[in-house]
Amino acid sequence: MRQHTPQIAALASRQRLTRNLGLSLLLAALLGGCAETPAAQDAGTAEPATAPAPTAQKSTARPEASSTASAKAKEGDTQLASDKKDQAFDAAGYRAAIEKLSEPDGEFFSDNYISNETSYLQVAEQLPKVVPTGGAYVGVGPEQNFTYIALTQPELAFIVDVRRDNMVLHLMYKAIFDLAQDRAHFLGLLTGRDYTPGKVDVPSLEEAMKVVGAAAATEDSFKAAHAAVRERIEKTYGFALDGKDGRSLREAHRAFFDGGLDIRFKLKEASWRKYPSLRELMEAKSPAGKQKGFLASDELFRRVQKMHRENRIIPVVGNFGGDRTFPAIAAMLTERNLTLRSFYVSNVEQYLMVDGLWPKWQRNVAALPVDERSVFIRGYLDQGRKHPQQMAGHRTATTLHRIQDFNARKRPYGSMYLLATDGVIGG
Repeated sequence: MRQHTPQIAALASRQRLTRNLGLSLLLAALLGGCAETPAAQDAGTAEPATAPAPTAQKSTARPEASSTASAKAKEGDTQLASDKKDQAFDAAGYRAAIEKLSEPDGEFFSDNYISNETSYLQVAEQLPKVVPTGGAYVGVGPEQNFTYIALTQPELAFIVDVRRDNMVLHLMYKAIFDLAQDRAHFLGLLTGRDYTPGKVDVPSLEEAMKVVGAAAATEDSFKAAHAAVRERIEKTYGFALDGKDGRSLREAHRAFFDGGLDIRFKLKEASWRKYPSLRELMEAKSPAGKQKGFLASDELFRRVQKMHRENRIIPVVGNFGGDRTFPAIAAMLTERNLTLRSFYVSNVEQYLMVDGLWPKWQRNVAALPVDERSVFIRGYLDQGRKHPQQMAGHRTATTLHRIQDFNARKRPYGSMYLLATDGVIGG
């Protein structure tokens, strides 16, 4: 992809956004990919997906290691014993992997602190049946990745997003997973509440949300939680949070403090749409009527926590149609003898279709080590044409597709609808 100055990149991004917003319903869907709450459904207005579009990229600014933090990280205080130890990284290796795989920062017009895909659990029962445990996982966007990781149990995971802010957000999540004693403590740290773990029994997600929701939210409680998170990132993982990254971390954490469990996805510009809250996403149920999110049970939470503590969830700044990140991930997986088992793409492919990056996307997918059981997890937004698998009360549909089928097709798709309805597993 051509490189641009930050000013030209921002202008190009705005021009492309303006052009797309002025098109018909079909192109309006390109700015969607995620659902708001059913009460706010409307097919005529586009909104961005949780997974952002590839955009013009700014100059490279990779994570930088501080010398003191690096020295402490080398002591191995984040390297824990694991039954998949050969896929784990120590702190220095984790940091180096992010540096090696990341591309320049990109821009988007929403913060994407949480998902807005209400149908994310639509494939919850399918995934463990279709996808073998082990191997590798790749995803995009914020916290919905933790659910797919918990359900598929990979050995190694990459979360790739064009925005550097998403990488910083996932460093925050990693620190909170590392520090948390249980699910309630996790939510307390995430929302900056004055919560002390162990005082009360919190056997369920509902109890965890109840006690954290009732905990005091003060400036002192936020400062304490934020200081613990930042210290973990800088001193244990070895990242020197410069001005931009430090601000990004504080803004993200502050958003969770201000919104609490009722934080919602929102655009940077004002919008009338009402998106699901974090509470609603965590309380969501699968088609079988079961809570399957990563906080639904202690077992699911511990699966993700274990991977984080072993540095096996790697956030990367990258473009799905870029020249660096995905070739490097393919090489790393091949070197480690890992097969890509599941790839959560959300609706990113919609953007690749209009940004002229489809050939590079095909190239990048073809280079990944897959087999007959490797799948895409796709999101589709109903902007006037429902997906055949769309569930009642949702504007999105989440479906599984064989990656080998995608690789076998040489010609591009004429629309996202054709892509999202082609070869649906179990459809």
